[in-house]
Amino acid sequence: MGITKKTVVVSVLRMIVFICVILTSSLHIAMAIEIMNVDDITPGMKGYGKTVFSGKRIEVFNIEVLGVLKNWEARSDMILIKMTGGPLNKTGIIAGMSGSPVYINNKLVGAVSHGWSFAKEAIAGVTPIGIMMDVLKMEPQVEEPTLVRKDNTWSAPLGIQDSKVINKLISHGMVFEEGLPGNNRFQQPFTINLVPIRTPLMVSGFDNRSLKRMNSLFSKLGWFPSQSSRDRVNASTNLSGFVPGASVAAEIIRGDLNASAIGTVTYREGNNILAFGHPLIQTGTTDLPMATAYVYTILASQSGSVKMAVPEEIIGRITQDRRSALAGKIGEYAQMIPCQVDIKGSLNVKYNFDIIHNKLLTPNLVQMAVESALLATEKSIGEKLVNLKLDINIAGREEPVTVENVYYESGLSWFPIYNITQPITTLLNNKFQPVRIKSIKLVADILEAKNIASIENVRVSKKWVNPGDEISLNVSLKPFTQESVSIPLKIKLPDDVTRGSTIRVTVCDANHSQMLESTGAPGRLIPANFEQLITNIEEVENNKNLIIRVRLNKRGLTYMGEDFPSLPNSFLNIMSLSNQSGIARLRGEIVKRVQTNWLITGKQTINLFVENNG
Repeated sequence: MGITKKTVVVSVLRMIVFICVILTSSLHIAMAIEIMNVDDITPGMKGYGKTVFSGKRIEVFNIEVLGVLKNWEARSDMILIKMTGGPLNKTGIIAGMSGSPVYINNKLVGAVSHGWSFAKEAIAGVTPIGIMMDVLKMEPQVEEPTLVRKDNTWSAPLGIQDSKVINKLISHGMVFEEGLPGNNRFQQPFTINLVPIRTPLMVSGFDNRSLKRMNSLFSKLGWFPSQSSRDRVNASTNLSGFVPGASVAAEIIRGDLNASAIGTVTYREGNNILAFGHPLIQTGTTDLPMATAYVYTILASQSGSVKMAVPEEIIGRITQDRRSALAGKIGEYAQMIPCQVDIKGSLNVKYNFDIIHNKLLTPNLVQMAVESALLATEKSIGEKLVNLKLDINIAGREEPVTVENVYYESGLSWFPIYNITQPITTLLNNKFQPVRIKSIKLVADILEAKNIASIENVRVSKKWVNPGDEISLNVSLKPFTQESVSIPLKIKLPDDVTRGSTIRVTVCDANHSQMLESTGAPGRLIPANFEQLITNIEEVENNKNLIIRVRLNKRGLTYMGEDFPSLPNSFLNIMSLSNQSGIARLRGEIVKRVQTNWLITGKQTINLFVENNG
């Protein structure tokens, strides 16, 4: 049968209908959204915004434009709106709304991003979509992380602003009459306490005491930590609902311990998204897991309402963390650091979690996670001896960087954790080469005892000595609640020790030894390359060591981190006049270490005198 003209027409119509269905179903994802420029916005304009108040359902709220603050920041304006509808009349601005898209005449204006602390009305600042779109064009680049101040206020001469906008703000109590001179008030500087909306940091598995100790950091970042459920909501892999107005989570820790920052999607084009309307940390190029989120409820509070939410499925990664927005890509996945904490004590417990790779946050988050694990597992009050071993695997190095030491803790905190996580900070912020941490493992062996010993006194076999003599020492240690213990030692003096000189013998603990090291050989502690840096990290003085330091009347120097002891005076004089840096003095010394069964504390010193005559 031949193909009739009617059949062709029907086929074409069916194809058109099919294409229309496809376009309609993907319209909210693929179609370019029309944008309204800031210059086209005037006070009194009305529109709507989108966000999630409960579950995953995107709801609409009403907005009215109060005005535009010009030059809010360099080359950037801020749109002021009043929001109504839903729970907003009762809650005011809600933490977690950051990024909620705002539309006027169905054109995208920008993202809800700023607000006033303790404001009764839901009056917000909107980051214009134009400067947010610029973030999508940015190429990844290595940048130093900086803390953006979230408590910043904005000041400018009133004369550069529209007087109607200022009067609107005054009527809503956002600019106070006090301090505004009568006739010249619009010529005087004023302050608007407009700050980025706080970001909910939903955490689970963390001890509340550990969270409180991190409050100063969280406050600087504008994060509002809140305990949430450890269990994640069963998530669907269908991303058709991940559109402007949907909740989004930036995960910073996941596993046995969890922490996620909650915000809202502003814009989506294909697999590219914009969110928040303000920075999370403002590290520039970044690498954070991006997940969908489920809102349980809104916690209304006079000090600041917040979305109580949990992350769902990881669907991509956040690639840019800029002042005006976060940018992310669906289908790409962030590289996190696998961490394992093995606690051996009254209970043997292992914690496994992944943590973000960030120069600023990684050390602090590791410390918080480990401290929480210890507080949840072991007692917080009373004596405890803690042996900590840290292994840091870094890319390009076969052997891990290993640090091990023992600490005594009698208070309410776990201060030794700082000492053992400090190497992470040193590695990530070193000046020699970029470091990518592959994994972190910490083993904490805890003994509920006060296993410490103090140095009581030192005796020597003789005080007048000759070059080359072997000197006998007897060190008396006093273990806690036990009888004193005597430790015999022998030290051989060099044959070239200067006659008529004084030799100082110091028997001390690790802390005093490190202080003597810094004064006697300051150049040794300044690494000249990456390998020297690792050596300095790994060769930390063990707190169980009894250290004997014999200071001789001999001089040397350190050059680029290397020791050159016992140099001739002529050479020392030449090097002291050298026209290059990296040279530091080195005091002649004999150092001997004896490992004991106790954590050693204290210091004792005795002088020896070298005979003038042979």
